[in-house]
Amino acid sequence: MSEKQFRKRLHGFLETELPDYVVTIGSNLLYKLIIDANGELQPSSFSKPKRGNLAFQTDILISNNDVPLVVIETKFGGFTTHDVLTYSLKAIKHKEVYPYLRYGLVVGGKSKINKRFFIHNSGFDFAIAIDEGDDLSELLTIIRKQIEAAELMSDVLRDREVRKYVTSIEVG
Repeated sequence: MSEKQFRKRLHGFLETELPDYVVTIGSNLLYKLIIDANGELQPSSFSKPKRGNLAFQTDILISNNDVPLVVIETKFGGFTTHDVLTYSLKAIKHKEVYPYLRYGLVVGGKSKINKRFFIHNSGFDFAIAIDEGDDLSELLTIIRKQIEAAELMSDVLRDREVRKYVTSIEVG
C-alpha cells in the first residue's frame, strides 16, 4: 500500500464515521496573517487559503462550518526525524492562526511509534501507528476526543468560563 492509498483509506473511514463533520484531503490552512506596510491584512482573502500564499496543505482535515478542528498528517511505512521536525513545526504554525486546532500523525504499515517522535515532537497532539489489517476503531476514538478538545477550546476562546484545564497523555 502506498501513502496515498493509506490516506484515502483513512479519509473514507473518517468521512463515513463522522457524518456531522467535513473530512477532506489536501485542504490548505493559513500559517500566518500579516498586516502589511499599507495596514492591510494579508492574505486579503483568508476564507479560502491557497498553498504558497501563507498557507500549508494538510493531508486530512476535519472541520465543522468551515472551522478547522483536527489535522492529520499521514505517513506510511515509517517516518524520519525530518518528518517529525517538519510536520511538528507546521502544526505549531497552524496553531498560531487557529489556536484551538488539534494536530496528529498517523503512521500506516507500522505497529509502533518509535522514540524519535517523542524526542523531536513539539507541535503534535497525538500520534498512532496502524499496522496493515488493524481495526480503525482506536483511531476513531482518538479523533473524536480531539474533535471534542478543539470544540471545547473554541468555546473557551468565545469567553466560556473555565475553572480548570488539564492535558493528559495516554500511551499504549
